[in-house]
Amino acid sequence: MLGKLFGAAFGFMTGGPLGALMGAAVGHAIDQNRQPSADGEAGGQESAQRAFNTAAFQLMGHIAKADGRVSERHIAAARAIMDHLHLNAVQRRAAMDCFTEGKQSGFAIEVAIDAFQRGCRHHPALLQHLLELLLNIVYANGDPSPLGYARLAAVAERLGIVRFQFEALHTLFRAQRWAQQSGPGHAGSREWRERESPHRRPVTAVNSLSEAYRVLGVSNDAGPDQIKLAYRRLIGKHHPDKLAAKGISPTELARATEKTRELTAAYERIREARGF
Repeated sequence: MLGKLFGAAFGFMTGGPLGALMGAAVGHAIDQNRQPSADGEAGGQESAQRAFNTAAFQLMGHIAKADGRVSERHIAAARAIMDHLHLNAVQRRAAMDCFTEGKQSGFAIEVAIDAFQRGCRHHPALLQHLLELLLNIVYANGDPSPLGYARLAAVAERLGIVRFQFEALHTLFRAQRWAQQSGPGHAGSREWRERESPHRRPVTAVNSLSEAYRVLGVSNDAGPDQIKLAYRRLIGKHHPDKLAAKGISPTELARATEKTRELTAAYERIREARGF
């Protein structure tokens, strides 16, 4: 279940969890091509799920309290996440306790992140899901506040997310959120729930290393700096947020988001193979 936590969410780019993700591109690319270890079976998976749920709701509470007050929309977003995780009554009570813990001024964020990384180390894709959930909380009241966004960025950094990957993920989140809000039925609860279905998450696969080099337009003997430059240049060209500001159609925006996912998947494929 954790591997499908939120495929196309609230605004999380290409396939993020609850919001508007038409392309959880970067977050998805971070771990899409990695295989879980044997620890992901049975008991190990249940243990990872518990670690994930605990850290997720603690950090949700921590981020929701960034402006000093947790709103009703923050609470509603947290409850919606519980629904999508199919938490039972006992798990929901535990999740709310964790959310409350995260709101406290003395919340030990480093301890929470360390516990998440230990418990989920064999399930790297959960890192993307965690970021997706936190983006949903940041956007619960509409556009994120400076304090809320800064707190999320700090959490991402502590989780070891490279800044430009985090920004790219956030860009896709905003682009998809915009596209869904501009489309029909965006205000209806039934339509919203359907959009949030974890089974509708789009996936972009780069099936080989040679294909990854082709997507980025570089040779297989290109150096790391050259590869990074090509990736950033192409991401800038197909940047969904930038294109959305130009008033492009939802279809064109979807195409740009898909291209961004492909570029990120290609970059991550090369980065992992080359070890930089």
